[in-house]
Order: sequence, then C-alpha cells, then structure tokens
Amino acid sequence: MTPATTPPLGDCQLCRQPKHLWPHKSKRDGLVRNLCGGCHESATLTEERGGFIDFEQASTHGSDEDLLSWL
Repeated sequence: MTPATTPPLGDCQLCRQPKHLWPHKSKRDGLVRNLCGGCHESATLTEERGGFIDFEQASTHGSDEDLLSWL
C-alpha cells in the first residue's frame, strides 16, 4: 500500500485563498480550474444543478438571465 500524497498548495481559482488544490474539469466549458476542497464540491454541485461556476463562464455560455444572476 502506498501512502496518500498531499495535494499541492496554491491559491484557489474561486475563493483565492491559499489551500490544498484539486483539479476540477468543468462539464460546461471543459476548463480545468485548481480548486480547494470546498470550492471543488460547490462547483460540482452548481454544474449538476445547471448553474455556472464563475462570472466568466456565465458571460460566455449563459443566457442574459444567467448573466444577470451574477450581477
């Protein structure tokens, strides 16, 4: 059995906090974002519900109503 490796440290691309990061590949735009555990879970649930992870994704792939929800 191999020991578990600790994920790398860095700034989360959503909350901007220095934390351990995991790659999250968006189902909507295919981009890989390095997210902390909390943001990774939140991003996954948001996409499963049909929402957008961030403003850029909403402005690029969303309707006017989706974009307004971010303003």
